[in-house]
Amino acid sequence: MTKLSWLLDGLAIEGIHGDTDIEIKGITKDSRMAAEGYMFFCTKKSASFIVQAVKRGARVVVSESEIPSVPVDCLIIASNVEGLLGTVSSRFYGMPSRDLFIAGVTGTNGKTTTTYLMESIAVGAGKQAGIIGTISYRYGGRVFPAPNTTPGAVEMHSLLNEMRTSGTELVAMEVSSHALDQKRVEGVEFNMGIFTNLTHDHLDYHETFEKYAKAKELLFSHHLKDSSKEMKWAILNMDDPAAPGFTPDTSVETIYYSTRKEANAYLLRGRECIDGLSLEVSVMGERMSISSSLVGRFNTSNILAACLFGYGAGFSAEAVKKGVESLHGVPGRLERVMNSKEIPVFIDYAHTPDALKKALELLTRLKKGRLIVVFGCGGDRDTTKRPIMGSIASHLADYSIVTSDNPRGEKPGIIIDDITAGFNGGPFAVIEDRREAIYQGIKMARENDVVLIAGKGHEDYQIVGDRKFHFSDMEIAKECLDVARR
Repeated sequence: MTKLSWLLDGLAIEGIHGDTDIEIKGITKDSRMAAEGYMFFCTKKSASFIVQAVKRGARVVVSESEIPSVPVDCLIIASNVEGLLGTVSSRFYGMPSRDLFIAGVTGTNGKTTTTYLMESIAVGAGKQAGIIGTISYRYGGRVFPAPNTTPGAVEMHSLLNEMRTSGTELVAMEVSSHALDQKRVEGVEFNMGIFTNLTHDHLDYHETFEKYAKAKELLFSHHLKDSSKEMKWAILNMDDPAAPGFTPDTSVETIYYSTRKEANAYLLRGRECIDGLSLEVSVMGERMSISSSLVGRFNTSNILAACLFGYGAGFSAEAVKKGVESLHGVPGRLERVMNSKEIPVFIDYAHTPDALKKALELLTRLKKGRLIVVFGCGGDRDTTKRPIMGSIASHLADYSIVTSDNPRGEKPGIIIDDITAGFNGGPFAVIEDRREAIYQGIKMARENDVVLIAGKGHEDYQIVGDRKFHFSDMEIAKECLDVARR
């Protein structure tokens, strides 16, 4: 328990009505989770949430406006309720981020792979590392499903506190644009921010590309800049035209990586094949040879970013090399489906135009036969990318099978029509049932053909309407290959 007066000390608050000399037992912004002695943050403009929270035992309420006749010990008026939630949560859990080395990774693509590389490098350096990201939250041998790429503010600081308690020393965190816009990482003291790239995505939420970029930039212009950490690093992808907008002020050391030109970390020469990468790189002036199991030239960029992370974290070149080479793959990121037929089948999370384009371009370079792609688009999400992805597939794949992804509240047929409207080239088929689409894609593969199953990656579920049921592209692909083998 923590004194309310300390939780509020020095924060921007418009008004306090009541007693601040009371103990707080918990914090929440979900009225259904409120309990006796809790502090409730009303982030929605509805008094009904406050009534429900108070009935459940909340003694303190934080709201944007005055709420008459609320039977609580203290009512706090604040214009920035969501921002206040993160800072207060940090204090409630003992400001855990101050005791951890925290590196946040933002960008449209590459976040997950980069954090996995960072974790592997940290482990190679003998550190206890944790990950917060799209696939899972994990630390100290424990793995938890990730409801969101970046958890909510209360959950974030609670998780960081658990990590600290478990002996975790370093955290690699994916920081999504939604999380930055919704102030979920408020109160997190970052040591490092990494920018991977910026391409078309999430315009259903951000409305414009400019707003999307501004949300991403907050990791550097606000969170990293205002962090109390003594040494702070910004690691930026020089190859992306948006990089200059992510440059923080002079209180942060900014370093760059590139696959095309000289930078703090850059590619000297490289070779790719269907089995991985052989790279010669320069990292802060030191040459390094790296053999990686990661497939795809674009992973060179993720590796360079991770190498600079290792430098900023103070790890040796040997630890960096060991860490990169020890990572044999990332779930759902061009993850190979091992099979006795030796058909190159890959599962990839590519659900944006840029990610699909890069995956198809890569496999086109490496294929000896045809490239077959099975993909769809999620429902209740950015509709503008659907015909774009259809156009990309029609130009880069030899044969496309358009199917259902997570249709959610939309009719799969409408989503598929949006995708196929962009087709203006190669042959394609429409198979709405995703299991059948995967079966047909693998069944039609001949010797030297390559199959890409895109869109869901590591996900082990499908959402249709309000139902969520088990569905794994990897499991279906293995099942199909096993049937084919027999």
